[in-house]
Amino acid sequence: MSSIADEKNVINVELDRILASAVVLSWDDLLHPKQRGLSHIEYAPGALLQYLKVWQLTGKGEWSLVCEYQMSHSPAVVTSRTTFSNGYHSAGLAEMLDVIMQHQSSFASSSLRPGAGLIQVTLPTERENIAASACMRHVYASLGLMFAEIPAAAMA
Repeated sequence: MSSIADEKNVINVELDRILASAVVLSWDDLLHPKQRGLSHIEYAPGALLQYLKVWQLTGKGEWSLVCEYQMSHSPAVVTSRTTFSNGYHSAGLAEMLDVIMQHQSSFASSSLRPGAGLIQVTLPTERENIAASACMRHVYASLGLMFAEIPAAAMA
């Protein structure tokens, strides 16, 4: 019989949802004028994600790499890094990805669903901004952290 102290505290938010929320909250930083308003997040499903990539649909019908997040789980140390590409940058997205990836075992798994590993995010509505902000606040609070990077559009 295991004790409660041995069990993981799982936040009742799926990993896909919190990743999508991070992109929604960073939307204004990521959308270039000639782009169509569609992003996707790509990752290899598994027990622990080693990497993820965020892509933005360009006006030419091609995908432009926004950023990559790589994580190394060596026994001695966990290292991580967000690298932005193609003129994109968002300090808020980098910080949110770092928190999410460092605590990914705390989220409900969505990696067994069909389509796991690809999350599409469309141009967010005001309601989706508010929901993403509430989701991120909940996650940060559950992890004992303060979420201060809330875009003005998401505050209501």
